[in-house]
Amino acid sequence: MVSMGIDNWVKVVVVACFFINSIYSKGGTVRGKRDQVLLIFAMAFTLIADIFMVLLGMNAVGVLAFCIVQALHNYRFTNKGRLITQIALGSITIVVALLSGFNLLFALGGAYAVFLFFSVSGAFMAYPKYPAPNNLMIVLGMLLFMGCDIFVAIYYLGVDMDPEVREFAFRAIWFCYFPSQALLSSSARRAKKHEDDE
Repeated sequence: MVSMGIDNWVKVVVVACFFINSIYSKGGTVRGKRDQVLLIFAMAFTLIADIFMVLLGMNAVGVLAFCIVQALHNYRFTNKGRLITQIALGSITIVVALLSGFNLLFALGGAYAVFLFFSVSGAFMAYPKYPAPNNLMIVLGMLLFMGCDIFVAIYYLGVDMDPEVREFAFRAIWFCYFPSQALLSSSARRAKKHEDDE
């Protein structure tokens, strides 16, 4: 189902702006180019995921892209060992869900929950490795990202709940999502106060 409403285009354009923001690093990076490159790729796949989900209505492809997003965030925050574990457990989740009779979208959703857990916990592990305010931006950004996904689950799984509650959940998705991407897209960049300290 293709969703070409103007509000959906605006949402994708905003996410595209966050992607462009992740590329900007005039003042330098806080942990080197590797950190920024991983963030740029994470933001690029975020944009790709939103194009598939918001504009094209191809939710399975979008969720798969978001799994890649969370893998990139986790790898940025932690290490290759956690990335391999994240991918392995996510893959096992997909296989088990499919063998249990669930459809592909549900299986990918289960895998995404695994991927999200690793990236959110990885953000807390990364907190002491990044200077302020970047470390706080990363933790808050990932917590808001998780909040967005919780509201996504409430909205799509709670089809029988009160319409007003579902409407609140739908609005809360974007209330959490946009700030999360704003924070994360800026989190690799050296803050002005770092320049002043040098």
